[in-house]
Amino acid sequence: MTATAHGAHGGFDLTLTLERDDLLPGSLIDGMVRIGSRDGGEIRGARVTLVGTESWRYDTTTTDGQGHMHSETRTGHEDLPHVPVQVLGATTIAAGERRDIPIQLPVPGLGPPSFDGTEIHVDWEARLNLDVPGFDPDLALPVIVHQPTALLRAGVIDLGAFALFEEADVEADGLRGTFHVDPVPLVIGAPFHGRLVLEMGEARTVQEVRVELRVEAKSTVSGGRKETITLWSGRLAGEGAFGGGSTTLQFDGELPSRPLPSLRTEHGRADAAFHVVLATAWAKDPHLVRDIAICTTAEL
Repeated sequence: MTATAHGAHGGFDLTLTLERDDLLPGSLIDGMVRIGSRDGGEIRGARVTLVGTESWRYDTTTTDGQGHMHSETRTGHEDLPHVPVQVLGATTIAAGERRDIPIQLPVPGLGPPSFDGTEIHVDWEARLNLDVPGFDPDLALPVIVHQPTALLRAGVIDLGAFALFEEADVEADGLRGTFHVDPVPLVIGAPFHGRLVLEMGEARTVQEVRVELRVEAKSTVSGGRKETITLWSGRLAGEGAFGGGSTTLQFDGELPSRPLPSLRTEHGRADAAFHVVLATAWAKDPHLVRDIAICTTAEL
């Protein structure tokens, strides 16, 4: 989907257009820069840069002179490596003149992908900058960088042992079985199908049986914080007797479009797992857990 940003700064009218706002790692994105001037003037140069910013949260603890401890949550930020693309050299633009310049913007081969978490977060934007006498005008266009299926299957990041297997064994509290998922990896914004086959002894009394897809995101720095995001949930059975012998449960779902893929960065990581929860009154709820990988596109 074509994405466009407009702005007026310091006598210049700027437009930045990209052929799509969701970018594939390792690709070249076509676009266009439009520079117009109301009064005319000198331009020393213009460039477009794809800029990624990683943010992470961590806790620090200090002790004052009286021995009182104080904890504080802080946020770290770091710009990811980027390569500016020169789109215009030194020139003079006349009053009322407008120039359209085609561009190709490279996307880093390994991302990292966009990630919409609280404790770790990765944002990307395309920035247009003019170098002119005085204040330098600029313009930003937010974009998404994908985590594609191909990178996960290529083993670019370390995943759980069965995160890329359609079927995995599960076991907890005397329950055992197999958990099948299709497709693998799961794709953000796309449907999926699951099947759980359990071998159980006697039937159990439950409040409900539900399945949850949880993403655990954590900052890996000293004092790093972590969060668990329930990306999807569904109910498999209601209150009453459950199981006894062999039990097969099937379910279908669709992931929301929020970018929460499997992720590794210098300061954080995110992993996903399905949890089948047997909610039990006055007892600890058994959890049957299997790893799963999440991408944001199956296009690559």
